Amino acid sequence: MRMTVTRMNTTVAVLVLIVLVSSILSLFWFWFGLSLFVVLLIVFISNAIQTVPANPPHKGLLVRLGKRIKVVLKEGLNFLPGFPFIFSFILIKVEKVVQDLAEHIVRTPDLAEIGAKVSLTWQPGGESDDETYEESLINYLNTGGEVGVRKNLNDIIEDRLRTWAASNQEGPSDWMEAMASKDEALEVLLKAILGDSLPRVDSDIPTTAWMKFFSEPKRRPSQNEIKMGWSANPTSSTQLWAGLQIEFEKLSLAEQTELRKQVKARMKAVREIKEGRGTFFQEALGITILRFTVNEISVKGKTAIAAEMDAKEQRETTAETREFSHVSARIQELMGDNPTMSIEQAVRIVQTERGKISQTVLEVVGASSGWTQDILAALGLQKTPGESPASGSSGKKGGKKRKMSDDELEGEWETDQNE
Repeated sequence: MRMTVTRMNTTVAVLVLIVLVSSILSLFWFWFGLSLFVVLLIVFISNAIQTVPANPPHKGLLVRLGKRIKVVLKEGLNFLPGFPFIFSFILIKVEKVVQDLAEHIVRTPDLAEIGAKVSLTWQPGGESDDETYEESLINYLNTGGEVGVRKNLNDIIEDRLRTWAASNQEGPSDWMEAMASKDEALEVLLKAILGDSLPRVDSDIPTTAWMKFFSEPKRRPSQNEIKMGWSANPTSSTQLWAGLQIEFEKLSLAEQTELRKQVKARMKAVREIKEGRGTFFQEALGITILRFTVNEISVKGKTAIAAEMDAKEQRETTAETREFSHVSARIQELMGDNPTMSIEQAVRIVQTERGKISQTVLEVVGASSGWTQDILAALGLQKTPGESPASGSSGKKGGKKRKMSDDELEGEWETDQNE
């Protein structure tokens, strides 16, 4: 049990008062005065011993005569004379808080809607060169405790996301670039929340650009960074950041060394907080940020519908191309094994094998059907208007089977049609 000087003085004063009252009464009735002294002493001590719970972990902010003072009570037993009239305390739960923010919807410069999901872990209290741990808990209570901090963090992140998404320097140029910019979004959000708790970078150029420049391997610039002239040729690995390299070389050797040191420190801090190893104090809210991640950036609204349709068409085109390739190979295989087989017969066999048409349809389908025409086009055997049928034998009797040429295949197909 720890006692401040004020609490010790209060304890002494109360004990002296008990002794005086008991002594005066003992002058008239000794045993009554002695008994009263013992009873008052037991009541005083038992009432003064108060417990700060340890599960879940708590701290207690000391209150004297209704006013909060800069004294923190640790978990366990604490001595508070005159509780609760002279001294009391405010319980503060200090366990880690995992906050998954609701998806924030913002617009990119191309007016597309994107949604960002952010998750962070924080803990009440912290300290810095300008603020003690006790002062941080007072700030935490002034913010509104856990409920107030959650709301403040949500508002800060939403406002900074909106600014980043529309920025013509550090933000994305369109929704496609935004979906690949989780790291950039994380970096600007951390700066907005943590402020000077992050290592400082002294430069007029956005820190996100320098972080890409000094990363290994170098990260690619955004379209906005290309427009700013920091990347001379984004398709060349040697000139990826040529424009920013020129700006870097304008600095003196000492300035280059200091800038590199500052950017590396910022990159290390960002990496630690992404991995949940951060201990960054947010002074205004009275909390310590332990982890911060941008889980997902996705496209929303009409743009999402259009993007899904484009992706579906691309998948269907790829599937059709693959299917035509398989069908063409199968037709060539059938006609190679059976030189007397017409192209129409081969197409029908393949269609039946693949379950594309029923036997009833087979009885009425012709070479002019869409599916057959597609197959013929894929094989390069489609007959052009006005072209005369080719003629020729399909093979020699009794001899070795010969693979038919394209002209012979087409002639055989025409003969089969005339029949």
